[in-house]
Amino acid sequence: MIQPFATAAKRCAATRRDGSACRGAAIDGMAHCFAHAPALAERRTAARRRGGANSAKVVRLRSLMPPRLIPVFDRLETALQETHDGALDPRAAQAMASIARALVAVLTAGELEERLRKLEERGGEQ
Repeated sequence: MIQPFATAAKRCAATRRDGSACRGAAIDGMAHCFAHAPALAERRTAARRRGGANSAKVVRLRSLMPPRLIPVFDRLETALQETHDGALDPRAAQAMASIARALVAVLTAGELEERLRKLEERGGEQ
């Protein structure tokens, strides 16, 4: 005979931070859900990292950035972490930041000059 309703999923055995029982469904063969299973801690950490790297803010920032500046941004981000970790001398990081500022200034001036030239060409056509 076919059962009219599926059996309810086994609930997670963990307790939430507020002291209430977790309402998540336990993973088959485990007593906990993905968020609470001790054996899956490493997978949760990796998932959080992937989520942070693909967050809407990061994706939006990269889409607004000129493609030529993406490697500069990536290198500066690495330099920031290396400086924080003590692997890169802060003076070297400061020099990198100064050069990057100059690079961005030159690129911005070039882009503005190009836009102005196009506007002037359009104005002369009318």
